[in-house]
Amino acid sequence: MILLSFIKKELISLLRDPVMLAAILIMPMVQVVVLSQAITMEARNLHLVVETNTDDYVLDRIYDHALGSGWFEKVEPLKESAMEAVQSGKADVAIIAPPGGLTKSLLRNEGRLQILIDATNVLKAQSIEGYLQAIISQVMQEEMHIKVSQPIVFNTRILFNPQLDTQHFLIPAILAILVLMSLLTLICISLTREKEKGTIETLISAPISKYDIIFGKVIPYILVALVNMFLIQSIGVLMFALPFKGSFLMFMASFICFCIPATATAVWLSTYTHTQQQAMLGMIIILFLSMMLSGALFPIENMPLALQYISKLNPLTHFTYLTRNIILKGAGWNYFFEHASVMLGVGVFIAFFAIKRFKTTL
Repeated sequence: MILLSFIKKELISLLRDPVMLAAILIMPMVQVVVLSQAITMEARNLHLVVETNTDDYVLDRIYDHALGSGWFEKVEPLKESAMEAVQSGKADVAIIAPPGGLTKSLLRNEGRLQILIDATNVLKAQSIEGYLQAIISQVMQEEMHIKVSQPIVFNTRILFNPQLDTQHFLIPAILAILVLMSLLTLICISLTREKEKGTIETLISAPISKYDIIFGKVIPYILVALVNMFLIQSIGVLMFALPFKGSFLMFMASFICFCIPATATAVWLSTYTHTQQQAMLGMIIILFLSMMLSGALFPIENMPLALQYISKLNPLTHFTYLTRNIILKGAGWNYFFEHASVMLGVGVFIAFFAIKRFKTTL
């Protein structure tokens, strides 16, 4: 009887808490639908450019086969060189023909191609090399009727992560994820704890504005997240020989821009939660979806088009891209402004509703 009474009490408490009920029943279904589409280890929709100065029949056939394979997609004509296209992130891989073109090179028995691969994402880089070797071998056999197993010598350059070191790929992503985790957890739990203990009423009745309350809760934890970021970066440099090729000023500016949507999300979530248990559950849901739809672990190019659009509105996506490119590639300021503008736009949008709801609910 006692056990049944406890079960009945818990069920009644759950039914009386619509936030917890929705999180338990609805969000797992949403996660299954989204993640079943988003998580895949196969690299697709890879941006490919080809650089040649001649009418090159063989290279044209390789390019056509690559686009027809479904692995690669065409990049709009570029003004810059293939190397600059890979450097700027407009291309994942570039194929550079030898002087005079690949066709003439084959006739001289000197079939050589230079392939530039962006290895800031190790999974994509490994896939690209395998895909291109298979496509080129297929073209040689089917189009050129060459039966030699290796008619072309590959001169492959792995850029920005030449050792294909997984730690170099993962550490910048982990850095971005842990910054978000720190901000969400500390800010949301702090605000929810005030409500759970009843002390939030004391704060509201005090002669201070709601902005004082919000910033007083947010700023200390931004400093904590900043310390965490430096610790993670230091571990990467000291233990895993992680390079830092970019601007430190840009790195700090990226962190500040990301803090706006991250802290706004934490404040917004705290307006819906009344207990620390609810806050933890909400943070897990937001963090898990943000992480899986950010490109931190799985390329967003593999996702369905609708999820790619959602991912491009995810601030963690842009912070992950910035940390990887600043650390490994030395990204330029144009690249920074492209991603920072999205983070700031989404952050201001969330902050507007978070502050508005903070006023009406507390």
